[in-house]
Amino acid sequence: MKNVINKSFEIKDYAIDDSQINGFWMTLLDKETLTTEIIYSPEKAGTFNSAEAKRMIKEITRKCDGFSSLLPENINCEVIFKDLDDLTYIADEGNFEVEYREMDEIRVVYKFHVQYHI
Repeated sequence: MKNVINKSFEIKDYAIDDSQINGFWMTLLDKETLTTEIIYSPEKAGTFNSAEAKRMIKEITRKCDGFSSLLPENINCEVIFKDLDDLTYIADEGNFEVEYREMDEIRVVYKFHVQYHI
């Protein structure tokens, strides 16, 4: 038995306070995998300092956890941080280590994938 991805979250669901979304692309790779690529930039001109980058990364991983809690249990969410060598966070795993640094923008890919269950 399997599910297919038949709906997604809206752009507003990806928004994070004190940042703006400078890019938003959704790609349905197949009926079981949907990716949403987002580029987060500081709300005001400049960069995210290391403390702001830390806050943003924590908010992004919380969003992934939140999305996961709204989906059927056989659909997982993960976030791939493109500017951090494709470092991947898997929803609700909690063991995520990153070195926080100043960043001009934070590019991520939220990946939703249907897993099979017997």
